[in-house]
Amino acid sequence: MLLVKQSYGIGILGNCCTHGVGVCHSFQQDQRFKVITGYEANPRRQAELSLAIGQELVTSYQRVIERKDVDIVVITCDPRDKAQMVEAAAAAGKHIFLNKPLCESLDSARQIERTVERYPIQFVYDIPMVRSVPVYARMQQELWDGKYGQILSYYHRFSMNFPLDFDLQSTWPERLDPVDKSGGGELTNMGCYPLDYVVSLFGLPRSVTAKWRKLWDVYYQADVEHFGQVILDYGSFFAVLEIGKQQLVGEHRHSNAITINFEHQILVIDVPAKQVSINNVATDFDQFAKGATATNSLDQLVLAIESDIQPKSNLQNAVRATETLMAVYTSIVEERTVELPLKSGKNPLIS
Repeated sequence: MLLVKQSYGIGILGNCCTHGVGVCHSFQQDQRFKVITGYEANPRRQAELSLAIGQELVTSYQRVIERKDVDIVVITCDPRDKAQMVEAAAAAGKHIFLNKPLCESLDSARQIERTVERYPIQFVYDIPMVRSVPVYARMQQELWDGKYGQILSYYHRFSMNFPLDFDLQSTWPERLDPVDKSGGGELTNMGCYPLDYVVSLFGLPRSVTAKWRKLWDVYYQADVEHFGQVILDYGSFFAVLEIGKQQLVGEHRHSNAITINFEHQILVIDVPAKQVSINNVATDFDQFAKGATATNSLDQLVLAIESDIQPKSNLQNAVRATETLMAVYTSIVEERTVELPLKSGKNPLIS
């Protein structure tokens, strides 16, 4: 039986990297939802989440989940805890809105998938920074529709860029957490976006070759990566991703640019720079983007709950992207090309 309500009650599990606060604000700005309660163990992140919700938090994850007026559980906790939170929320009959990254390992990703299949609930994977860009949402649909023809090559540069004096350790200390808690460095945190998108376009690659860098001092000291290069073999072409966080000299914006070389067309889209070229000829960006739309994660969840319209940002794709990420780490650790599907579900970074 589908649930249709005037207002859906929201409970928030965790505030890792302030993601709980960010998602909280999104729900508060939408009259279809009412943020009711939340929990976070970390004192600093607890205070931030409490302020965002406008009241004191409860004393455990379970107390959020067991509230009868909570219809949707938002999971924004540490990656290693997400599979457990999904299990508890689904068993209680709550719909799930899980903010990226999915989890810390392929085993956990598969556990999440089995859990969601077992219970009559809806699940949306909130991973907005590429999917929510209208021109990329349109391009995804056009690729599925076969508009452009054969692909010769694919390239995506995706990173958050900062000045040389940016204090990352104070702002996002979770980025420097041990890998058994976080799942990995920026190939996990930032990498989930372009990996999710490329897998949604082309499916699971045949093989993966990857490298990482630890040049940024705080990442080097924590022994986690801040940048990585990934080559995905799709048989007839390679997809190349450059992912991470960088310190840049001078004026800058974040990076989110895609180049696709088709048999009869070269398409270059740089969203932060508002630049697009077709066959190396500059095109007016606003005109190119006109009419492009993207269905955000909140709308996808409501459509799933009320009309059983399954989200594009779905769990099956998220599991495939997590498998690709684990192949990335395996390639780095073992210094070789890794074929997919993987035999092991473990995270190779976690001993």
